[in-house]
Amino acid sequence: MRRLANPLLWGGCAVALLGATQPWWSAGERTAVSGTQATSGAALALVLAAVAGAFLSRWLPPVARRIVLGLVAVLALGGIPVALGATAPALPGSTLGDALTLVATAWRWVYLAGVVLAGAGAVLTLLAGPPTTRPARTPDPAMDAWKALDAGQDPTVEPERGVGGAASSKPTE
Repeated sequence: MRRLANPLLWGGCAVALLGATQPWWSAGERTAVSGTQATSGAALALVLAAVAGAFLSRWLPPVARRIVLGLVAVLALGGIPVALGATAPALPGSTLGDALTLVATAWRWVYLAGVVLAGAGAVLTLLAGPPTTRPARTPDPAMDAWKALDAGQDPTVEPERGVGGAASSKPTE
């Protein structure tokens, strides 16, 4: 599940970030209203907060990680009402006194798809549990010897030889 959760979370955040900064309405070649302008910055703020929480969750202990991923899911899915509630602003009239007509673009729906994917990814990441970590190995063999001493292993004792001359894991006494 983790193999699907992380790409959904990060891909959804990237798509939502792209969608929030693109024009959601346009009127001709020179006039466009981005998602950030249409929502007074709420669309972009929600996505950036979700990205920050997703990034932070990689280094948190399990309980804090669950709390932060829950908040990331709420932030990401909070973009749904923001996108659906955004309305086209009134633009000043042209030289003839007519109001410019704004035409909706597909970027609003791209943003909406991104926040849904990011929210689903956050929930799946939350359900997948903590990330698996590999045991830490040091590049210095002397450090490994010190760690063995800390674990209670005696480096002066030769390992017992088993059948065929293979070393056994039991120390001799």
